[in-house]
Amino acid sequence: TSEGETFTGAQSAGAWPGTVLRRGSTGRSVEQVQFWLSSLAQFDSDLPSVRVDGSFGAATERAVKEFQKSEGLTQDGVVGQTTWQELYAEWVNAQSDAGGTAYPGTALRTGSRGNAVRLVQFWLRLAAENYTGLSNVTVDGSFGSGTASAVRAFQRLFGLTADGVVGAGTWAKLNEVGLAVANNLVGQNIQPGQFVTTLREGSTGTPVRALQYNLRLLAAYYRDVPTVTVDGTFGAATRRAVIAWQEHAGLTVDGVVGRLTWQSIYDSAQQVSASGPAVTARAPDPPEETLKVGDSGQKIRILSQILEFLAQFLPEITPSGLTDTFGDALETTVRSAQQTLGRTVTGKVTPADWLAFYRAALSLGAVNPASAAPEPQEVWPGAALTLGSSGPAVLQVQQWLNEIAAQDCSASFVPETGEFDTATQTALEAWQIANNITPLGVVDDSVWKQLKAYANIS
Repeated sequence: TSEGETFTGAQSAGAWPGTVLRRGSTGRSVEQVQFWLSSLAQFDSDLPSVRVDGSFGAATERAVKEFQKSEGLTQDGVVGQTTWQELYAEWVNAQSDAGGTAYPGTALRTGSRGNAVRLVQFWLRLAAENYTGLSNVTVDGSFGSGTASAVRAFQRLFGLTADGVVGAGTWAKLNEVGLAVANNLVGQNIQPGQFVTTLREGSTGTPVRALQYNLRLLAAYYRDVPTVTVDGTFGAATRRAVIAWQEHAGLTVDGVVGRLTWQSIYDSAQQVSASGPAVTARAPDPPEETLKVGDSGQKIRILSQILEFLAQFLPEITPSGLTDTFGDALETTVRSAQQTLGRTVTGKVTPADWLAFYRAALSLGAVNPASAAPEPQEVWPGAALTLGSSGPAVLQVQQWLNEIAAQDCSASFVPETGEFDTATQTALEAWQIANNITPLGVVDDSVWKQLKAYANIS
């Protein structure tokens, strides 16, 4: 993504499980590591592919060592927290380049091949571990009769048309179930979203984890809902988040999760997350000290990302690539950026330089964003817009709101700034309430289309 844009609300199966994995280990976490390794092997010929079978043997150890070598990690063949996180990060990068985990746009069926099929097969394996009657499949990227049979069994279990074809609906349910199993959000034979028991402060266990997971998703889209830690313990923080949601949704405010509150949280989380992650502008914290040649670490990595983004649009800035180390090449880039942006040319980056670079990148991103920009003819941008979002998609929403306000005296005009501020949120929510449109305060695919239709009618 472009620097200055943060994607939140995206579901993840990359949380560190807390257990070191090595030769002889077995289970779901081993399967996860093997899946990441086998997927990365499709992009890196030096990385040996491994079988996804949940058993950490010699082949998996060799692949782990090769991955560690490529990432500059200790080559011990053991998957601790650092190796786990690096594996997940590299897989996310590779998937992002290949289209992410979004539906590929074309139904998968017998004869299909590729990474989308591999992902389906991995989700089927995860589901088979948790639901009676589902069978394991080989994760090989080839959609054969075994995969088709497993898809039909999955479809029957989850109330879908059992045709053995992975269309958009089956893909979405496989994704949901796979993530729920991987993140320990469902008990054995319990379906995602299934109400199990009333939850209140002091409750613990898997249903609490599921509650907290969905609250975290909602917190990414609604500023009035505080985020929570997914730890399976219903404490004071979880109760505050539940109360915030109950107030937001107009439910009985008691901090207790009965069937109605549970269904409201689950349904709303599914609705907003289906729109893609929310895109919001967030400034990275500037360094406390001047950055210079010889420095290294995360701040240098972010600095290089900002400068690399600027170089895409400003040919006067010399690109030097992404790096964690402030070397001579990055110094040249810094000097060219300082010259271009009217800063004192020193080759060193003060906190003031950092902010100047970031603001320039954010300004360019608002005009030429790498993502979340509407395509020509007012096409849906593909990511949810909410308080804090910015760019052309937000500007389009503001223009539509003003077109509606020009014809409807009860509607409010908003500044056309391209920044999703409180005035835009208030006007949007008022229009949604008047027309019974949800989710409130969020522009997803459905809201985008309805807003466009109302504006054109007006």
